[in-house]
Amino acid sequence: MLEPKSEASRLLGLRLRERRLALGFNQESVALLAGLNVSNYARIDRGHGNPTMYTLIRLAAVLQLELSELVTGLALEQLPPTRDSYIAIDFRRSQNATASRRPGLGQAAGLTP
Repeated sequence: MLEPKSEASRLLGLRLRERRLALGFNQESVALLAGLNVSNYARIDRGHGNPTMYTLIRLAAVLQLELSELVTGLALEQLPPTRDSYIAIDFRRSQNATASRRPGLGQAAGLTP
């Protein structure tokens, strides 16, 4: 069996599957109600998919959840590595480091929290 793409994918799939089972739905019924291909939904349900925002909204509606219930607690650290070596969090850290070397400047520019 394939491993999930990431910890975030695994957790999302787990949340979807638990709710689906609690409502007594099978994968096919959820997919059809959400307007999705059954095999694509099955991949998401098993933690192997990477659904779009539109798909997440549809799934939340079908499963009678708020979208936030599906994504709460998912964090950058749970995502797979990017192809690029420099990501947004690195940019933010470099900005904060630069601001901390210049007292007062970072806060005036709104670069530090």
